[in-house]
Amino acid sequence: MKRHSFLLLLLILFVLSACSNEKENATTKPAVKQDEEKQDNRLNEVEKINLEVSEETLAILPPGTMMAGLTYEEDVEEVGNDIPELDPDIKSKLPSQLEQLTKESDDLDTIKKGLVALLASPHYKEVIESSNAYQPQFEEPYLPDPTRSEGEEEVAATKKAIILFDASSSMLLQSDGRVKMDIAKDAVKSFAQTIGQSSEVSLVVYGHKGSESDEDMFESCSAIEELYPMGKYLKQDFQTAVDSFESKGWTPLAGAIQKATEMSSNYLEGTTIYIVSDGAETCSGDPIQASRDLAAKNSSNTVNIIGFDVDGNTEDQLKAVAEAGNGKYFKADSPEELKNTIQYEWLPSTLDLAWAFTMAPDGWEMGDEYKMGEQYPLQLWTIGRRESHRLSDAITIMADNNWVTDEQQTELRDWAMERSDAIKEVYISMAKENREKADAKSKEIRQRVDEWVEKMKALKQERGDIW
Repeated sequence: MKRHSFLLLLLILFVLSACSNEKENATTKPAVKQDEEKQDNRLNEVEKINLEVSEETLAILPPGTMMAGLTYEEDVEEVGNDIPELDPDIKSKLPSQLEQLTKESDDLDTIKKGLVALLASPHYKEVIESSNAYQPQFEEPYLPDPTRSEGEEEVAATKKAIILFDASSSMLLQSDGRVKMDIAKDAVKSFAQTIGQSSEVSLVVYGHKGSESDEDMFESCSAIEELYPMGKYLKQDFQTAVDSFESKGWTPLAGAIQKATEMSSNYLEGTTIYIVSDGAETCSGDPIQASRDLAAKNSSNTVNIIGFDVDGNTEDQLKAVAEAGNGKYFKADSPEELKNTIQYEWLPSTLDLAWAFTMAPDGWEMGDEYKMGEQYPLQLWTIGRRESHRLSDAITIMADNNWVTDEQQTELRDWAMERSDAIKEVYISMAKENREKADAKSKEIRQRVDEWVEKMKALKQERGDIW
Protein backbone atom coordinates (compact mmCIF):
# COMPACT_ATOMS: atom_id res chain seq x y z
CA MET A 1 0.00 0.00 0.00
CA LYS A 2 2.82 2.33 0.90
CA ARG A 3 4.57 1.45 -2.37
CA HIS A 4 1.47 2.40 -4.37
CA SER A 5 1.16 5.71 -2.50
CA PHE A 6 4.79 6.54 -3.21
CA LEU A 7 4.39 5.85 -6.94
CA LEU A 8 1.26 7.98 -7.00
CA LEU A 9 3.17 10.85 -5.37
CA LEU A 10 5.95 10.60 -7.96
CA LEU A 11 3.40 10.66 -10.76
CA ILE A 12 1.78 13.84 -9.36
CA LEU A 13 5.16 15.57 -9.02
CA PHE A 14 6.05 14.68 -12.61
CA VAL A 15 2.79 16.11 -13.91
CA LEU A 16 3.21 19.31 -11.91
CA SER A 17 6.80 19.70 -13.16
CA ALA A 18 5.70 19.27 -16.76
CA CYS A 19 2.99 21.89 -16.36
CA SER A 20 5.48 24.27 -14.78
CA ASN A 21 7.90 23.84 -17.70
CA GLU A 22 5.12 24.43 -20.19
CA LYS A 23 4.17 27.66 -18.39
CA GLU A 24 7.78 28.82 -18.32
CA ASN A 25 8.21 28.11 -22.01
CA ALA A 26 4.95 29.88 -22.74
CA THR A 27 6.16 33.05 -20.98
CA THR A 28 9.84 33.08 -22.01
CA LYS A 29 9.45 32.30 -25.70
CA PRO A 30 7.39 35.40 -26.51
CA ALA A 31 9.82 37.56 -24.46
CA VAL A 32 12.79 36.19 -26.41
CA LYS A 33 10.89 36.76 -29.62
CA GLN A 34 10.18 40.38 -28.59
CA ASP A 35 13.85 40.96 -27.85
CA GLU A 36 14.78 39.57 -31.24
CA GLU A 37 12.22 41.84 -32.91
CA LYS A 38 13.55 44.88 -31.05
CA GLN A 39 17.08 43.96 -32.09
CA ASP A 40 16.02 43.60 -35.74
CA ASN A 41 14.19 46.95 -35.65
CA ARG A 42 17.20 48.64 -34.11
CA LEU A 43 19.55 47.18 -36.71
CA ASN A 44 17.16 48.20 -39.48
CA GLU A 45 17.23 51.80 -38.24
CA VAL A 46 21.01 51.72 -37.97
CA GLU A 47 21.33 50.45 -41.53
CA LYS A 48 19.45 53.52 -42.78
CA ILE A 49 22.28 55.79 -41.62
CA ASN A 50 24.24 57.24 -44.56
CA LEU A 51 27.98 57.25 -43.82
CA GLU A 52 28.75 59.55 -46.76
CA VAL A 53 29.50 63.12 -45.70
CA SER A 54 28.08 66.02 -47.71
CA GLU A 55 25.95 69.07 -47.11
CA GLU A 56 22.91 67.09 -48.26
CA THR A 57 23.51 63.98 -46.11
CA LEU A 58 24.31 65.99 -42.98
CA ALA A 59 21.14 68.04 -43.40
CA ILE A 60 18.96 64.91 -43.22
CA LEU A 61 21.05 62.95 -40.71
CA PRO A 62 18.89 61.83 -37.75
CA PRO A 63 20.08 63.20 -34.39
CA GLY A 64 22.01 60.75 -32.22
CA THR A 65 19.72 58.95 -29.79
CA MET A 66 22.00 59.88 -26.89
CA MET A 67 22.33 63.57 -27.87
CA ALA A 68 18.86 64.91 -27.03
CA GLY A 69 20.21 67.02 -24.16
CA LEU A 70 22.89 68.79 -26.22
CA THR A 71 21.87 72.43 -26.78
CA TYR A 72 22.75 74.41 -29.89
CA GLU A 73 24.82 76.86 -27.85
CA GLU A 74 26.87 74.06 -26.29
CA ASP A 75 27.36 72.33 -29.64
CA VAL A 76 28.71 75.39 -31.47
CA GLU A 77 30.97 76.60 -28.66
CA GLU A 78 34.42 76.78 -30.14
CA VAL A 79 36.67 73.79 -29.47
CA GLY A 80 40.13 74.81 -28.32
CA ASN A 81 43.21 72.65 -27.89
CA ASP A 82 41.65 70.79 -24.98
CA ILE A 83 39.52 67.78 -25.91
CA PRO A 84 35.98 68.35 -24.59
CA GLU A 85 34.87 65.92 -21.90
CA LEU A 86 31.96 63.59 -22.54
CA ASP A 87 28.78 64.60 -20.77
CA PRO A 88 28.66 62.60 -17.48
CA ASP A 89 25.20 61.22 -18.26
CA ILE A 90 26.30 60.06 -21.72
CA LYS A 91 29.54 58.68 -20.27
CA SER A 92 27.62 56.49 -17.81
CA LYS A 93 25.10 55.15 -20.33
CA LEU A 94 27.31 54.81 -23.41
CA PRO A 95 29.20 51.56 -22.49
CA SER A 96 26.04 49.45 -22.29
CA GLN A 97 24.89 50.81 -25.65
CA LEU A 98 28.26 50.05 -27.23
CA GLU A 99 28.35 46.54 -25.78
CA GLN A 100 24.91 45.84 -27.19
CA LEU A 101 25.96 47.26 -30.58
CA THR A 102 29.02 45.04 -30.85
CA LYS A 103 27.04 41.99 -29.71
CA GLU A 104 24.42 42.57 -32.37
CA SER A 105 26.94 42.84 -35.21
CA ASP A 106 30.65 42.54 -35.87
CA ASP A 107 30.35 44.17 -39.30
CA LEU A 108 32.44 47.36 -39.21
CA ASP A 109 30.11 49.39 -41.43
CA THR A 110 27.22 48.50 -39.13
CA ILE A 111 29.28 49.50 -36.08
CA LYS A 112 30.16 52.82 -37.74
CA LYS A 113 26.52 53.48 -38.50
CA GLY A 114 25.62 52.49 -34.96
CA LEU A 115 28.11 54.98 -33.55
CA VAL A 116 26.66 57.76 -35.72
CA ALA A 117 23.13 56.73 -34.74
CA LEU A 118 24.11 57.12 -31.08
CA LEU A 119 26.35 60.20 -31.17
CA ALA A 120 25.52 62.36 -34.22
CA SER A 121 24.92 66.05 -33.55
CA PRO A 122 21.24 67.09 -33.54
CA HIS A 123 22.09 70.51 -35.05
CA TYR A 124 23.46 69.85 -38.55
CA LYS A 125 20.18 70.71 -40.27
CA GLU A 126 19.75 73.98 -38.37
CA VAL A 127 23.24 75.30 -39.02
CA ILE A 128 23.21 74.30 -42.71
CA GLU A 129 19.86 76.00 -43.31
CA SER A 130 21.12 79.14 -41.54
CA SER A 131 24.22 79.20 -43.71
CA ASN A 132 22.24 78.73 -46.92
CA ALA A 133 19.93 81.60 -45.92
CA TYR A 134 22.86 84.05 -45.66
CA GLN A 135 22.55 87.20 -47.77
CA PRO A 136 25.12 90.04 -47.76
CA GLN A 137 24.00 93.08 -45.76
CA PHE A 138 25.87 95.85 -47.56
CA GLU A 139 24.28 99.27 -47.28
CA GLU A 140 22.54 100.26 -50.49
CA PRO A 141 23.97 103.51 -51.93
CA TYR A 142 21.65 106.36 -52.79
CA LEU A 143 22.34 107.27 -56.41
CA PRO A 144 20.39 110.39 -57.38
CA ASP A 145 18.85 110.55 -60.81
CA PRO A 146 21.08 113.07 -62.63
CA THR A 147 18.36 114.12 -65.07
CA ARG A 148 16.50 117.33 -64.23
CA SER A 149 13.72 119.35 -65.75
CA GLU A 150 14.87 121.52 -68.61
CA GLY A 151 15.80 125.02 -67.43
CA GLU A 152 16.11 123.99 -63.78
CA GLU A 153 19.17 125.44 -62.13
CA GLU A 154 21.72 123.25 -60.44
CA VAL A 155 21.96 123.55 -56.68
CA ALA A 156 25.38 124.44 -55.41
CA ALA A 157 26.84 121.95 -52.99
CA THR A 158 26.54 123.20 -49.43
CA LYS A 159 29.46 123.01 -47.05
CA LYS A 160 27.32 122.67 -43.91
CA ALA A 161 24.26 120.44 -43.62
CA ILE A 162 22.03 120.06 -40.55
CA ILE A 163 19.58 117.17 -40.57
CA LEU A 164 16.60 117.74 -38.25
CA PHE A 165 15.02 114.42 -37.34
CA ASP A 166 11.40 114.27 -36.17
CA ALA A 167 11.19 111.63 -33.41
CA SER A 168 7.69 112.49 -32.22
CA SER A 169 5.22 109.74 -31.33
CA SER A 170 3.45 109.93 -34.71
CA MET A 171 6.57 108.38 -36.27
CA LEU A 172 5.56 105.14 -34.55
CA LEU A 173 2.70 104.77 -37.03
CA GLN A 174 3.12 102.54 -40.07
CA SER A 175 3.42 103.29 -43.76
CA ASP A 176 3.18 100.41 -46.23
CA GLY A 177 3.57 97.90 -43.40
CA ARG A 178 6.70 99.44 -41.86
CA VAL A 179 7.14 101.80 -38.93
CA LYS A 180 7.74 105.34 -40.21
CA MET A 181 10.66 105.83 -37.83
CA ASP A 182 12.51 102.83 -39.28
CA ILE A 183 11.89 104.03 -42.84
CA ALA A 184 13.08 107.55 -42.06
CA LYS A 185 16.19 106.28 -40.25
CA ASP A 186 17.20 104.13 -43.23
CA ALA A 187 16.69 107.05 -45.60
CA VAL A 188 18.64 109.54 -43.48
CA LYS A 189 21.55 107.11 -43.04
CA SER A 190 22.00 106.69 -46.77
CA PHE A 191 21.40 110.37 -47.47
CA ALA A 192 24.03 111.47 -44.94
CA GLN A 193 26.56 109.01 -46.33
CA THR A 194 26.30 110.65 -49.73
CA ILE A 195 26.17 114.35 -48.81
CA GLY A 196 28.86 113.69 -46.24
CA GLN A 197 31.40 113.34 -49.05
CA SER A 198 31.10 117.05 -49.92
CA SER A 199 29.68 118.63 -46.76
CA GLU A 200 30.13 118.61 -43.04
CA VAL A 201 27.03 117.21 -41.38
CA SER A 202 25.16 117.42 -38.10
CA LEU A 203 22.22 115.42 -36.75
CA VAL A 204 19.69 117.14 -34.49
CA VAL A 205 16.77 115.11 -33.11
CA TYR A 206 13.61 116.44 -31.48
CA GLY A 207 10.58 114.94 -29.72
CA HIS A 208 12.57 111.89 -28.55
CA LYS A 209 12.02 112.34 -24.81
CA GLY A 210 9.03 111.91 -22.52
CA SER A 211 5.78 110.77 -24.12
CA GLU A 212 2.74 112.18 -25.93
CA SER A 213 0.86 112.63 -22.63
CA ASP A 214 0.09 116.15 -21.32
CA GLU A 215 2.21 115.48 -18.24
CA ASP A 216 5.31 115.00 -20.42
CA MET A 217 4.68 117.94 -22.75
CA PHE A 218 7.32 120.23 -21.24
CA GLU A 219 10.00 117.53 -21.19
CA SER A 220 9.22 116.44 -24.75
CA CYS A 221 8.99 119.96 -26.20
CA SER A 222 12.34 120.82 -24.58
CA ALA A 223 14.02 117.72 -26.00
CA ILE A 224 16.07 119.10 -28.89
CA GLU A 225 19.51 117.54 -29.02
CA GLU A 226 22.48 117.53 -31.38
CA LEU A 227 23.51 113.86 -31.41
CA TYR A 228 26.13 114.14 -34.16
CA PRO A 229 28.17 117.35 -33.83
CA MET A 230 28.83 119.33 -37.00
CA GLY A 231 31.90 117.87 -38.63
CA LYS A 232 33.29 115.38 -41.09
CA TYR A 233 30.99 112.48 -41.87
CA LEU A 234 32.09 109.27 -40.15
CA LYS A 235 29.81 106.43 -41.11
CA GLN A 236 29.92 104.33 -37.94
CA ASP A 237 29.58 107.29 -35.60
CA PHE A 238 26.72 108.83 -37.58
CA GLN A 239 24.76 105.59 -37.83
CA THR A 240 25.28 104.95 -34.12
CA ALA A 241 23.79 108.38 -33.44
CA VAL A 242 20.77 107.62 -35.66
CA ASP A 243 20.19 104.32 -33.86
CA SER A 244 20.47 105.85 -30.38
CA PHE A 245 16.92 107.22 -30.04
CA GLU A 246 13.30 106.18 -30.51
CA SER A 247 10.00 107.98 -31.21
CA LYS A 248 8.46 109.29 -27.99
CA GLY A 249 6.51 112.51 -27.69
CA TRP A 250 5.55 115.95 -28.97
CA THR A 251 6.75 117.91 -32.04
CA PRO A 252 8.83 121.05 -31.25
CA LEU A 253 9.51 121.89 -34.91
CA ALA A 254 9.98 125.61 -34.24
CA GLY A 255 12.42 124.89 -31.41
CA ALA A 256 14.42 122.54 -33.67
CA ILE A 257 14.73 125.22 -36.36
CA GLN A 258 15.77 127.77 -33.71
CA LYS A 259 18.45 125.32 -32.56
CA ALA A 260 19.71 125.11 -36.17
CA THR A 261 19.72 128.93 -36.37
CA GLU A 262 21.90 129.16 -33.25
CA MET A 263 24.28 126.59 -34.67
CA SER A 264 24.52 128.22 -38.12
CA SER A 265 25.26 131.66 -36.63
CA ASN A 266 28.77 130.37 -35.94
CA TYR A 267 29.39 129.31 -39.54
CA LEU A 268 30.79 131.63 -42.20
CA GLU A 269 29.23 129.76 -45.12
CA GLY A 270 25.57 129.10 -45.77
CA THR A 271 23.84 126.18 -44.09
CA THR A 272 21.22 123.89 -45.54
CA ILE A 273 18.63 122.46 -43.17
CA TYR A 274 17.02 119.14 -44.12
CA ILE A 275 13.85 118.07 -42.31
CA VAL A 276 11.92 114.81 -42.63
CA SER A 277 8.66 115.18 -40.69
CA ASP A 278 5.26 113.55 -40.56
CA GLY A 279 3.59 116.11 -38.30
CA ALA A 280 2.97 119.77 -37.65
CA GLU A 281 4.15 121.81 -34.66
CA THR A 282 2.51 120.64 -31.40
CA CYS A 283 4.54 122.61 -28.84
CA SER A 284 2.90 126.05 -29.41
CA GLY A 285 5.93 127.33 -31.34
CA ASP A 286 5.93 129.23 -34.65
CA PRO A 287 8.01 127.20 -37.09
CA ILE A 288 7.28 129.60 -39.98
CA GLN A 289 8.78 132.55 -38.09
CA ALA A 290 11.65 130.37 -36.91
CA SER A 291 12.40 129.46 -40.52
CA ARG A 292 12.17 133.12 -41.57
CA ASP A 293 14.65 134.07 -38.81
CA LEU A 294 17.11 131.42 -39.99
CA ALA A 295 17.05 132.76 -43.55
CA ALA A 296 17.50 136.31 -42.30
CA LYS A 297 20.75 135.36 -40.54
CA ASN A 298 22.35 134.43 -43.85
CA SER A 299 20.82 134.69 -47.31
CA SER A 300 22.50 131.40 -48.22
CA ASN A 301 20.68 129.51 -45.47
CA THR A 302 17.82 127.30 -46.68
CA VAL A 303 15.22 125.01 -45.15
CA ASN A 304 14.18 121.99 -47.21
CA ILE A 305 11.37 119.77 -45.95
CA ILE A 306 9.88 116.43 -46.93
CA GLY A 307 6.40 115.85 -45.54
CA PHE A 308 6.24 112.09 -45.04
CA ASP A 309 2.71 110.69 -45.26
CA VAL A 310 1.11 113.89 -43.89
CA ASP A 311 -2.45 115.22 -43.87
CA GLY A 312 -3.58 118.43 -45.60
CA ASN A 313 -3.23 120.80 -42.64
CA THR A 314 0.23 119.51 -41.78
CA GLU A 315 1.29 119.83 -45.41
CA ASP A 316 0.15 123.46 -45.52
CA GLN A 317 2.26 124.32 -42.48
CA LEU A 318 5.36 122.48 -43.70
CA LYS A 319 5.10 124.15 -47.11
CA ALA A 320 4.99 127.57 -45.44
CA VAL A 321 8.00 126.67 -43.28
CA ALA A 322 10.06 125.72 -46.36
CA GLU A 323 9.03 128.85 -48.25
CA ALA A 324 9.92 131.09 -45.29
CA GLY A 325 13.35 129.47 -45.21
CA ASN A 326 14.09 130.01 -48.93
CA GLY A 327 13.84 126.26 -49.42
CA LYS A 328 11.57 123.72 -51.02
CA TYR A 329 8.84 121.44 -49.79
CA PHE A 330 8.31 117.95 -51.17
CA LYS A 331 5.62 115.44 -50.38
CA ALA A 332 6.23 111.69 -49.98
CA ASP A 333 3.23 109.44 -49.35
CA SER A 334 5.14 106.14 -49.25
CA PRO A 335 8.59 104.76 -48.38
CA GLU A 336 9.45 104.56 -52.08
CA GLU A 337 8.44 108.19 -52.65
CA LEU A 338 10.53 109.24 -49.64
CA LYS A 339 13.56 107.48 -51.06
CA ASN A 340 13.05 108.91 -54.55
CA THR A 341 12.48 112.43 -53.25
CA ILE A 342 15.68 112.36 -51.23
CA GLN A 343 17.60 110.96 -54.17
CA TYR A 344 16.21 113.29 -56.79
CA GLU A 345 15.62 116.54 -54.93
CA TRP A 346 17.97 116.78 -51.98
CA LEU A 347 21.30 115.47 -53.20
CA PRO A 348 23.34 118.31 -54.71
CA SER A 349 24.03 117.80 -58.40
CA THR A 350 27.57 119.17 -58.04
CA LEU A 351 28.57 116.34 -55.74
CA ASP A 352 32.26 115.63 -56.11
CA LEU A 353 32.23 112.32 -57.99
CA ALA A 354 35.78 111.65 -57.00
CA TRP A 355 34.23 110.31 -53.78
CA ALA A 356 31.73 108.09 -55.53
CA PHE A 357 33.89 104.99 -55.04
CA THR A 358 33.17 105.20 -51.30
CA MET A 359 29.54 104.30 -51.98
CA ALA A 360 30.58 100.74 -52.85
CA PRO A 361 31.77 98.35 -50.10
CA ASP A 362 35.37 98.95 -49.08
CA GLY A 363 37.95 96.49 -47.81
CA TRP A 364 36.83 96.76 -44.19
CA GLU A 365 33.20 96.19 -45.08
CA MET A 366 34.13 93.21 -47.25
CA GLY A 367 36.14 91.74 -44.38
CA ASP A 368 33.22 92.13 -41.98
CA GLU A 369 30.84 90.59 -44.50
CA TYR A 370 33.16 87.63 -45.10
CA LYS A 371 33.13 86.97 -41.34
CA MET A 372 29.33 87.09 -41.32
CA GLY A 373 29.17 84.64 -44.21
CA GLU A 374 31.58 82.25 -42.51
CA GLN A 375 29.77 82.29 -39.16
CA TYR A 376 27.49 79.29 -39.73
CA PRO A 377 29.91 77.21 -41.84
CA LEU A 378 32.45 77.59 -39.04
CA GLN A 379 29.84 76.41 -36.55
CA LEU A 380 29.31 73.33 -38.72
CA TRP A 381 33.00 72.49 -38.49
CA THR A 382 32.93 73.00 -34.70
CA ILE A 383 29.94 70.65 -34.43
CA GLY A 384 31.82 68.09 -36.52
CA ARG A 385 34.92 68.32 -34.33
CA ARG A 386 32.87 67.78 -31.18
CA GLU A 387 31.20 64.78 -32.75
CA SER A 388 34.61 63.40 -33.74
CA HIS A 389 35.77 63.58 -30.12
CA ARG A 390 32.66 61.66 -29.01
CA LEU A 391 33.30 58.98 -31.63
CA SER A 392 36.93 58.69 -30.47
CA ASP A 393 35.83 58.25 -26.84
CA ALA A 394 33.35 55.57 -27.89
CA ILE A 395 36.00 53.67 -29.86
CA THR A 396 38.30 53.79 -26.83
CA ILE A 397 35.56 52.32 -24.62
CA MET A 398 34.99 49.46 -27.08
CA ALA A 399 38.71 48.76 -27.37
CA ASP A 400 39.33 48.83 -23.60
CA ASN A 401 36.53 46.28 -23.10
CA ASN A 402 37.76 44.07 -25.95
CA TRP A 403 34.46 44.50 -27.80
CA VAL A 404 36.45 45.18 -30.97
CA THR A 405 39.79 43.82 -32.11
CA ASP A 406 42.95 45.94 -32.43
CA GLU A 407 42.55 45.84 -36.19
CA GLN A 408 38.94 47.01 -35.96
CA GLN A 409 39.94 49.76 -33.53
CA THR A 410 42.52 51.09 -35.99
CA GLU A 411 40.05 51.09 -38.87
CA LEU A 412 37.38 52.80 -36.76
CA ARG A 413 39.80 55.55 -35.69
CA ASP A 414 40.86 56.14 -39.30
CA TRP A 415 37.20 56.37 -40.28
CA ALA A 416 36.40 58.87 -37.50
CA MET A 417 39.31 61.06 -38.62
CA GLU A 418 38.26 60.86 -42.28
CA ARG A 419 34.70 61.78 -41.30
CA SER A 420 35.96 64.85 -39.43
CA ASP A 421 38.07 65.90 -42.43
CA ALA A 422 35.07 65.45 -44.73
CA ILE A 423 32.94 67.70 -42.51
CA LYS A 424 35.73 70.29 -42.65
CA GLU A 425 35.55 70.15 -46.45
CA VAL A 426 31.81 70.85 -46.26
CA TYR A 427 32.58 73.85 -44.04
CA ILE A 428 35.11 75.15 -46.57
CA SER A 429 32.65 74.71 -49.43
CA MET A 430 29.82 76.49 -47.59
CA ALA A 431 32.11 79.36 -46.55
CA LYS A 432 33.33 79.74 -50.12
CA GLU A 433 29.75 79.86 -51.41
CA ASN A 434 28.85 82.64 -48.97
CA ARG A 435 32.03 84.55 -49.83
CA GLU A 436 31.05 84.37 -53.48
CA LYS A 437 27.61 85.77 -52.56
CA ALA A 438 29.33 88.73 -50.88
CA ASP A 439 31.68 89.25 -53.84
CA ALA A 440 28.81 89.16 -56.31
CA LYS A 441 26.75 91.67 -54.31
CA SER A 442 29.72 94.00 -53.91
CA LYS A 443 30.46 93.80 -57.64
CA GLU A 444 26.81 94.54 -58.45
CA ILE A 445 26.79 97.63 -56.19
CA ARG A 446 30.09 98.87 -57.60
CA GLN A 447 28.80 98.43 -61.13
CA ARG A 448 25.70 100.52 -60.34
CA VAL A 449 27.89 103.24 -58.80
CA ASP A 450 30.20 103.26 -61.85
CA GLU A 451 27.25 103.45 -64.23
CA TRP A 452 25.80 106.35 -62.23
CA VAL A 453 29.13 108.20 -62.34
CA GLU A 454 29.37 107.79 -66.10
CA LYS A 455 25.79 108.96 -66.57
CA MET A 456 26.46 112.04 -64.43
CA LYS A 457 29.63 112.84 -66.34
CA ALA A 458 27.87 112.52 -69.67
CA LEU A 459 25.08 114.82 -68.55
CA LYS A 460 27.48 117.50 -67.29
CA GLN A 461 29.45 117.32 -70.53
CA GLU A 462 26.24 117.90 -72.46
CA ARG A 463 25.68 121.02 -70.38
CA GLY A 464 29.18 122.23 -71.03
CA ASP A 465 30.47 121.64 -67.52
CA ILE A 466 34.18 121.02 -67.11
CA TRP A 467 35.41 118.06 -65.10
